[in-house]
Amino acid sequence: MADWFPETTKFFFGDDEPPKPSHHLPARDAASDGGGALHLDVKSLSIRELRRSISDAGLSHADCLERSELEARFEEARSREYTGPCPSPDGARAVEIAGLRCCVLGSPNPELVVVIYHGYYAPASELVPLAQVLEARLHEAGHAVQFVLPQCGESAWFNLDFSSYVMAVLQGEAEKARVVRATPGGVEEMRASQSSFVAALRERTGLPTSALCLCGFSQGAMVALDVALHLDETCAGVVVLSGFVMAVERWAERLASRHRGIRVLQLHGLQDNTIPFYTANWLCDLLKTNGARVMFIPHSGGHEFGPPHVFSSLLSFLTSLVPSAPMS
Repeated sequence: MADWFPETTKFFFGDDEPPKPSHHLPARDAASDGGGALHLDVKSLSIRELRRSISDAGLSHADCLERSELEARFEEARSREYTGPCPSPDGARAVEIAGLRCCVLGSPNPELVVVIYHGYYAPASELVPLAQVLEARLHEAGHAVQFVLPQCGESAWFNLDFSSYVMAVLQGEAEKARVVRATPGGVEEMRASQSSFVAALRERTGLPTSALCLCGFSQGAMVALDVALHLDETCAGVVVLSGFVMAVERWAERLASRHRGIRVLQLHGLQDNTIPFYTANWLCDLLKTNGARVMFIPHSGGHEFGPPHVFSSLLSFLTSLVPSAPMS
């Protein structure tokens, strides 16, 4: 990601810095008072924004029945320290949602929420630059989108050994079939955690599942797809960046019975040595066979986001998911 992003930024914005989003949830300004306090006129906030800001600071508003009580609790939230996985990027805030520390940036009143899951042993903050550029472009086009980048509590979302997948290919069809049918250890716990996370995200934003897009890179792509398939309702779409297939029978059953027609953008590098490209074909076949609407875009890179045209494809896909966007 670090190697890709500067090149892509220049491709879209020339030598200038990418435009900064002009609208954010109440931001914390660490430089102003040394305490990282919230700086916003409390009278300008709606009841919903007051409640959200209080929750973001780790406080409860359940006992606040009057607006004056919410304003008082908001003032208490001003004194809370700014901590979390975000490397203090412009517009990104550290927020705790259902026990997960998250980077949040974008519209305070979104039409679409995009969750981006990080990869194996990678920080959520690594994906903040990508989210910033996507949000800026979407904002320029008049779309209200919020990006949420959760950080798993451990170094991985679940137990995973990519080398076992590669070795399985060398050991024949039977071993390969066994590996892709297996459910790695920790997946059930991840599903339970993410079910709570999605529920909290819906409550926080007031949006239905149909206004939620789940994205992920590498192991995060596996998480995004698995979570999407285990929702009770079909989400707006899923973005699979260099992902792999697992629990194929379970995924096939969920696709065919609950999520036929789900929209999936799948991107994978031809030179990927971590999750070989041929495994992307396995996943694509599984998705299409069981009713998903898949846009599969190979690119010339390795285990990475990819060249600039990949960004364009991702931006177009997200744009098409925004409820206010014209139908293509």
